[in-house]
Amino acid sequence: MQARGQRIRDQRERCGFKLTTFARLIGISPAWLSRIERGQGDPSPDVLRRIALLLQRERVAREAIAAITYDKEDEGSDEHHPDG
Repeated sequence: MQARGQRIRDQRERCGFKLTTFARLIGISPAWLSRIERGQGDPSPDVLRRIALLLQRERVAREAIAAITYDKEDEGSDEHHPDG
C-alpha cells in the first residue's frame, strides 16, 4: 500500500496538483488523500479509478500542449496562419 501511495503522490506532484485541489477534483477529502498517499488507507476501486483517470487526462493534456507548442516552434513564422 505504501508504494502505491508514493506513486500516486509522485504523479500528482508531477502533474502540478496541490493535495487539496486534487482531492477536491476526485471527490474525496484532503485528509483521506493524504492517508492514501502515506500508505495508511486502502482506497476503494472507484477512488483508484478516479485518481487514475484524472492523472491520465492531465498527462494527455500536457503531452498535447507540448506537441502543439513544438509544432508551432518548428513552423518559425505565421505565414500560413489565417490570422498572420
